[in-house]
Amino acid sequence: MSISISNDITEIKIIIIGKSDSGKTSYVNRWIKNTFSEARRSTIVSEFSSKIYNYKNKLYKINFWDIAGQDHFPYLIKAFCKDAKGCITLSNILLPSTLDDAKEWKETLDKNQTFPDGSLIPNILIQNKVDLIKKENNNDNNNDEMIEEFAKKNKFDAWFKTSAKTGENVNESMDKMLELIINKLNYFNTNYFIEHKNTLSLKTDQGSEIDKIRKNTQNNCC
Repeated sequence: MSISISNDITEIKIIIIGKSDSGKTSYVNRWIKNTFSEARRSTIVSEFSSKIYNYKNKLYKINFWDIAGQDHFPYLIKAFCKDAKGCITLSNILLPSTLDDAKEWKETLDKNQTFPDGSLIPNILIQNKVDLIKKENNNDNNNDEMIEEFAKKNKFDAWFKTSAKTGENVNESMDKMLELIINKLNYFNTNYFIEHKNTLSLKTDQGSEIDKIRKNTQNNCC
């Protein structure tokens, strides 16, 4: 699995999906730059940004692809999800309809990007803009059970209420995202090839099966 770059830094591609009013760009900017802007600006097609992340004394370069959120853009996932190791799916906590959009986007993603064993890439559901609910002194705790059920039903690995404006749970949700991805990559760097050693030991005229699977993994996953 070819995922490392120079200076022992591992690259990880994460795509950010969701409707244009869910605050995707603000969420990314809060995590990368610890900044927030009130100015509203929709992503046209996609935006790229990156940050070096230290996890257990190992460096990772996190590459974000923020995909535009207009109605017809779920189809862009097919083009931009290649090589993605994880996904952050944002919804607007004030607009319940954005959960339906999140479900649609995730279904599209799951059809187009998996790991070599067919398992889904980690995906976390974000209910963003929770600061607006608190500002209005609304109690949204009763919504938690519904979101929990929605996340499990649609195979999200976790979910968080966040505020890109205040920073609430932004770092926590990203830590969870990267923990899921790194654990998955570590599995493929070790256990996957060990578990398939019987198949991988077979020889063909083109070389060993292990060489073929490693090549396929490099091309299709990382």
